[in-house]
Amino acid sequence: MYKLVVVDLDNTLLDEEHKISCKNIDMIEKIRAQDIEVIIATGRMYSSAQPYLEELSLKNRVIVYNGAMVKDILSGQILYHKPIEEEVARKLIEDLKSEGLHINLYQDDRLYVDQDNRYKRRYERITGIKAVHVDNLIDFDFENPTKLLIIEDDPAQHKYYIEYLKKKYSDIIDVTESKNYFIEIGAKGVNKGNTLDHLMNERGLKREEVIAIGDGLNDIEMISLAGTGIAMGNAHRLVKKASDVIAPSHQEDGVAVILEKLIMS
Repeated sequence: MYKLVVVDLDNTLLDEEHKISCKNIDMIEKIRAQDIEVIIATGRMYSSAQPYLEELSLKNRVIVYNGAMVKDILSGQILYHKPIEEEVARKLIEDLKSEGLHINLYQDDRLYVDQDNRYKRRYERITGIKAVHVDNLIDFDFENPTKLLIIEDDPAQHKYYIEYLKKKYSDIIDVTESKNYFIEIGAKGVNKGNTLDHLMNERGLKREEVIAIGDGLNDIEMISLAGTGIAMGNAHRLVKKASDVIAPSHQEDGVAVILEKLIMS
């Protein structure tokens, strides 16, 4: 019997317009009525995820920043936080800025940038978050940011910088992708799977009691950990390969459809 369902937001629970369908909302309510906990696990900041948590009437815990933080929704208390060390972050920023890349820095649930460009504006539009502009991230007075993110549209450049970061900094950071133009940087060991594993151990849950649903490369660890790992129909091929079940796409209410089949039936 399932006791926990963990669901990604973007391109999983959310459609192309970044909205939750009525069918998905209704299914989440039905599952919770059966005493099955639902946890959102997203790469987003807490403030960006919060409107969806309210829409779903969730008051438990949420995994944000790809697992770097767990927050209690009702109290706002941070239950777990594993940021990037300041020295590491500054080294990365100096390196990446010398390459002319756009960088997002996240600290205290605020987004900081030093470039007002199409990347910044698109990110604000997707997430509903207004970035705080600073003169230069290298000189910015920050401490242990929760996450760094590079936005790079060019597929060849995107691939190059992922490989570059993994090769040069593999001992101090973890690198993943949530979209094909986002390069997500977290502290070493940070991913949704490791954080989910911690929560499962805390609650004494077995793998077979857990469902995890996602679409992006940043969802692979949690999908592999769960007893039933589900990839969306629109998921990256490697996510599908790591999963046990393929759901319809996020444009076809895939979350509701697959949970109806696995739980309600």
